[in-house]
Amino acid sequence: MRVLQVSDGYRPATGGLERVVESLSKELVARGHPTTVATLSRPDAPAFEEHDGVQVRRLDGYTRHLRRFSSDSGHFFHPTCPDPQLVRRLRELVDEVKPDVVHAHGWILNSVLSLRLPPSTALVTTLHDYGLTCANKTLIHRGSLDAICAGPSPARCLGCSTQNYGAVKGPALALGIQHSQRRLDRVSMFLPISTAVRNASLGGVAEDRVNLVPSFVEDAVFDEAENATAPDFLPTEPFILFVGALGEHKGVDLLIDAHRRMQTNAPLVLIGPTASESLDLTGTLDRPVIVRTGVPHPQIMASFARASVAVTPSRWQEPLGLVAIEAMAAGTPVVATRVGALPEVVAHGETGVVVNPGDPAALAAALDGILTDPQLGRRYGAAGRERAKNYAASAVMPRILDGYRQALNPSRSAPERLHTPA
Repeated sequence: MRVLQVSDGYRPATGGLERVVESLSKELVARGHPTTVATLSRPDAPAFEEHDGVQVRRLDGYTRHLRRFSSDSGHFFHPTCPDPQLVRRLRELVDEVKPDVVHAHGWILNSVLSLRLPPSTALVTTLHDYGLTCANKTLIHRGSLDAICAGPSPARCLGCSTQNYGAVKGPALALGIQHSQRRLDRVSMFLPISTAVRNASLGGVAEDRVNLVPSFVEDAVFDEAENATAPDFLPTEPFILFVGALGEHKGVDLLIDAHRRMQTNAPLVLIGPTASESLDLTGTLDRPVIVRTGVPHPQIMASFARASVAVTPSRWQEPLGLVAIEAMAAGTPVVATRVGALPEVVAHGETGVVVNPGDPAALAAALDGILTDPQLGRRYGAAGRERAKNYAASAVMPRILDGYRQALNPSRSAPERLHTPA
């Protein structure tokens, strides 16, 4: 199959979406499927290049004038409506590549929906977050991390997006999403990454157009956990490890509170992309907190392998939880909160412990329970490593390809749905 991946971002951007699309594209090429990636142009990267057999095309559109509205200068912004100039560039690329499958990632789907694809070409989209129905992409309503949005409605979404983005950008995004809902019948197959994302995004969509397929981790992470050199900042005694954005939505404030309540004097290691300026991340002499940024991924996996317990105390509705999967791949027990898809990933009482969000006492007790019972931690870790194999590229890629084939031939019986183990 010839595949055209169309994504809001790609390298040199380094976010979660970009890493997932890059890994998927490389895996497709490795399996003999010629793959081209189309993404938004950026001033720090050429219009055309090739990496690992993947051709990358960076296309100009009117969206380049929206860069000043991006909250992150490293990740450029596609709106929730079509970009006419980008649509023309995509149409030219489709005519050139002649893909069997166009696979969209992110809000650039709104430009893809304006293409007149040949009847032999299927349009597939992965739902990496809640952006199909939520202008904030998070289900965080009016900035409250402690309440789940009740669902989309014109008044609710306009007010929430205005509060989040401002009086110009917010309503435009919310109205664009409402308009795009009328065009989703052009999508041959939706690939939500979790049940949480599916339930929040695809009400009313026929089951034969939905194939639940999680994001995957590369098979190499299992070897990285065992063989990579651990960073020298890790404690020599048993420690707790958090990896992720050092912000309130990831529950770092909750974790610091729980750490101070614990009965066990275990150090806490926080690894993130940047240090937080708003949160107090200090520890005490007998209960230190170690903060590091910019740690290479092999060293992160080695850190997971050496940690006594990993923790994902998120407060927002996590669409999946790749950090928890990587911790399990390293054979480390995980304590997670019951939000979004985390309970789908972490099997309570089997690979770790799942606690209610916003409860530092419960989080502290769960961490103490694993730290004071090394045999329990080893049992959770061994079960987690086996469970993580369900999220490895070698396990997930056949599901993606089956989704492509079903989209190309809807008369086929629906493939076996991917269910995470109970």
